[in-house]
This record gives sequence, structure tokens and C-alpha cells, in this order.
Amino acid sequence: MTHDRNGGPDRPPLVALSVAKVALSVRAKLLVAFLGITGLLVCLVLFGLYALHQANLRSETMMRDQERIAFFNDTHTTISNLNTHLLSLFVPQNLKDFPRQNGILGASTRSILHVSAALERNLALGFRSFGQPGMPDAQAIANLRSDLQDILPAITELRRLNREGDLLAAAQHGIDHMFEPLQAMQREAYTVAQNVEQEVRELARTTEQAYLTSRLSITAAAIAAIGIALLLGYSISSSLLWPIERIHAVLSKLSRGGFDNRITVPNRDELGELANHVNQTSEKLGALYGQVEVQKAQLADLNAALETRVANQIEEIERTNRLKRFLPAQVAAMIVGATDEADVLRTRKAEITVLFADLRGFTAFATVANADQVVAALNSFHGTCGPLVEACGGTLERFLGDGLMVLFGAPVPLDDAAQRAVDLAQKMQVDVRKAMVPYRAGIAQHGLGLGIGIATGAATLGRIGFEGRLDYSAIGPAPNLAARLCEIAKDGQVLVSNATARQVRIDMTPAGPFDLKGIGTRVSAFELARLVESRAAPHVCAPYP
Repeated sequence: MTHDRNGGPDRPPLVALSVAKVALSVRAKLLVAFLGITGLLVCLVLFGLYALHQANLRSETMMRDQERIAFFNDTHTTISNLNTHLLSLFVPQNLKDFPRQNGILGASTRSILHVSAALERNLALGFRSFGQPGMPDAQAIANLRSDLQDILPAITELRRLNREGDLLAAAQHGIDHMFEPLQAMQREAYTVAQNVEQEVRELARTTEQAYLTSRLSITAAAIAAIGIALLLGYSISSSLLWPIERIHAVLSKLSRGGFDNRITVPNRDELGELANHVNQTSEKLGALYGQVEVQKAQLADLNAALETRVANQIEEIERTNRLKRFLPAQVAAMIVGATDEADVLRTRKAEITVLFADLRGFTAFATVANADQVVAALNSFHGTCGPLVEACGGTLERFLGDGLMVLFGAPVPLDDAAQRAVDLAQKMQVDVRKAMVPYRAGIAQHGLGLGIGIATGAATLGRIGFEGRLDYSAIGPAPNLAARLCEIAKDGQVLVSNATARQVRIDMTPAGPFDLKGIGTRVSAFELARLVESRAAPHVCAPYP
């Protein structure tokens, strides 16, 4: 028997296969098996009852044959007695006494009459019991009765002679007319009795043989019934267990992910339907598993893409944080999202506007104030200016202790860089003055103010420093001029270069010319009109693009 890849035989035994193909439910098959086994038991019981009935019939036949034997033996004995009485008439002693009326001879004659009557009655009874037409002894009894009828006249004559007292004539008459017929009747009765005894012996032998045959037949029938019952039970159980084992094997593989396994069973019952349902479930689970695998792969790709995106975003955040050290948050985000950081911050020359701001009176203030006041004043200054720089789109190049340097147009070019620088300067003058009010050293001449210088021109831009600490910076004519203008600007004064003044629309007055350190020629400048807090414009800086 071959085996399939699911384990177990690839087909059930032939008898189980035949049972499995029967289009009946499992319950009906079990009922048929039960009825079949019950029928076998009933047949076995009926067969035993039939054998017992046959034995009873043989017993009855043997009993009737015993009655027949008894009848013919009795008839034979009666005839023998009749012959004996007849022969006794010729015994010498009897012949000597025959003249006596009541002697032995008379007694013998009367006995013959009595025995003859008894024989007639016996034959009459035998005829009623065994001599009816169709019975086996009917002919023999008829012959005996016929023979008796033949000697009845002789018996009648014997009776007459006996009554007349002629006993010797009666004896002679009996010898002459009765002895031979009685001998024939005796032989016939004896022969029939012997034949019946032979039949009885043969019947006994056949009965014993029939008993042995019946016993063997019953034993064989019982063995056959048990074998058929076992075969039927094996067929039913195999037709049920074989598909169950296959279904179990496939379900076991199905639980381990073997969704390509299928069940093929010949059953046309509930187990066949169950196998079809398992196949359908396996197919659907396989399809779902395939979808899950595809989705798993897609999810892995999405996770990888997400990880890449998160890594990129983290990198962008890090770049943004690096840029936020010296760029407005909007500019930093725009640089990170738009192009490569290294390209934006590359070394180049460009026209920019530079703003320098410095606190006036801070050196004297720091001399008389305690350390906490000095640091608090600086933090208030930078905390006020920082948000203004970011709001106006400036790049905070560096903090300079009590001052700061702001670039406009770098690293990202701006069309209105000069205007933004001027707007920032005006706003700073107003807000820093208010922020510095609390910080006094106890005398009025130590009050803190702000001077600002603005210049527009060429500058070299790039990252300056070493690995781990780089700053984006600008060097060149414009930063130098803005720094020198800031140095000479008084408290509340904003000095701008000619190039800056040409690019803005605001009230200004000429200032200078000034002799500035590091500048080869005298420099003319303009001073912005001072703003009073109550007259400050509601929108100092334009929104950053």
C-alpha cells in the first residue's frame, strides 16, 4: 500500500473504500451496521432453533417408531401365544385327557379363542394408529388383518366344535386350518418388527449424524457471523477513521502554515463534506496568508521607508538646530527643506546688509553692579533683541558680550535686506530702552543705552572655525563699516551707510563725514530719526518671505 505526502496510506482498504463510497450519512451507516449484526445474530438463533426443531422431529419419529416396534412385537408375541396354544392341543398328555370336557385340552381350546380375540383387538388398534392410508405400515397391517380374516372361519368352527364338546375334532381342525396361516402371520409380524427396528437404528444413526452436522453448522455459522460482524465493523470503522486521520494530518500541517495541503477522501457522507470544508478553509487561509505576506513585505518596505524618513527628518532637525544657532527658524527650515545645507552655507561673496548693536554705558554699569545684575542685564538685552532679529529675517551672526552682529541677505539673499535692517534698528532702540530701565547702578550717568551701525556692501560669507565648532560669518568692507559706525553711534542713535540709505525709505538726516578706524577715507553717513515709543509704527518689520 502506497503512502502520500500527508502521512498514512493514500487510500483506505478495499472494503472500507466500498463503504466510504456509499451515499449514506454516518448515522445511517452505523445503523445499517447495527441492523446487519443484529440480523446475523437473529439468523444464527433461527438456525439453532431450526436444528432443534429437526432434532425434536427426529425424536418424535423415533418415539413413534418405538410404538410401532412395540405394536409389532406385541402382535408377534400374540401370534406366538396363539401358535403355542394351538400346538399344545397335540401334546401327548393332552391327547390322553381329551375325553375330559374340562381338562387341559378344553383349556387350550378356550385359550386359542381368547388369544384370537386379543389378536383381533390388537390389529384393530394397530390399524387405527399405524395402518391408515399413507402410513409406512399400512400394507403390513392390512396383510395381517387379511390373514386374520382368512383364519376367522377356522376359529369360528373351532369355537363351534368346542361348544359341541368335540374337542379332538376342534384340535384337528385348528391344526389343519390355523397353524400355517398363523405361522405366516408370525413371520410377517417379526419381519415388520425387524424392519422397523432397523429403521429406528438408521434413524438414530442419521439423528446422531444430523446432530453432529447441526453442531458443526451452528459453530460454522457462529464463526461466519462473527467474521462478518468483524468485517462489517472494520469496514465501518476504517471508512470513518481513515478520513479522520487524513483530516487530522492536514489540520496539523495547516496549523504549522502548510496551507497548500489538500484532503482527498472518497466518503460521500459528513466526513466528505468536512474534508471539502477543510480544503476550502485551507485555500482561503492560504490566500489570506499570501495577502498577509504581501502586506508584511509592504509593511517592511513602509517601515524601512519610515525609518529612512525618520532618519532624514532627524538629520534635518539636527541641521535645523545647527542653523538656528545663527539663522531665524523660518530661514533654517527653508534651507533644510529646499536644498543642501553645505551648498547654502558655501563660501561666497555677496552684497549684504550688516547691523552692529552695542550697549552704551555697560562698562561703567558692570563696574558698579553685582554679577547677577550684570548677567541679568545682558540676558534681558539679548532676550529682547533675539526675537526681533528673527522676526525681521536677520541672521544672528554672533553675540558680542554687550553687543551683537546681524546679517541680512546671508546666507539666503533678500531683496529688502537694507529695509529690514533699518526696521530692526528702530524696533531695537525702542524695546531695549524699555528692557534696560530696571538695571541702574544707583546714579543716572550709569544708565544703559544702545548704539547701532548699519552698512550695506560686499562681504565674504562662509563657515569659519574647526570641526565641532563652526560659525557662519561675514567679513569684508560691509561688516567693518557697520562695526565702525556702531562704535561712534551714541545712545539712541542709528547710523547707516550711504549704500544703505539709498535702499530705504525713511526719515534720515546726514551725519558726518567721519574718520573711522580702518577705513581709508572719510565716510559720510545718515542718522535715522529717533522714534518715541508712543509714535512707533505698529508693523516695524515686514513678514519674512
